[in-house]
Amino acid sequence: MLKSAAEKFMVIGQGSATCKSCGYEYKPENGDPDFPIPRGMNFEVTPEDYVCPVCGSPKKQFVASVKVVAGFAENQKYGLGTNGMTGDQKLLLIYGSLLTFFALFIAGYGLQ
Repeated sequence: MLKSAAEKFMVIGQGSATCKSCGYEYKPENGDPDFPIPRGMNFEVTPEDYVCPVCGSPKKQFVASVKVVAGFAENQKYGLGTNGMTGDQKLLLIYGSLLTFFALFIAGYGLQ
């Protein structure tokens, strides 16, 4: 069964990437002074002729770091902001809220 366009999960680029050949990790907070690429530039917007400073592999040999958001891309504009959270963040929110309400409920028995 093929997924329709509405069933695509939201993927957000993190700005960093790792070279598949040597394992070098490009981090936007460091940039690459050898190329020169200034600090703060995400990997997605680096020039097409960018090469790995360690092994010389081309840009297409890098794997970009991405975050998959637990929600469909077309639904990101709805809700109270939780549509942009990852699955782990949603689990923490749900179970943290349940634990907090349980603690408040139990604390209510101590009131006289």
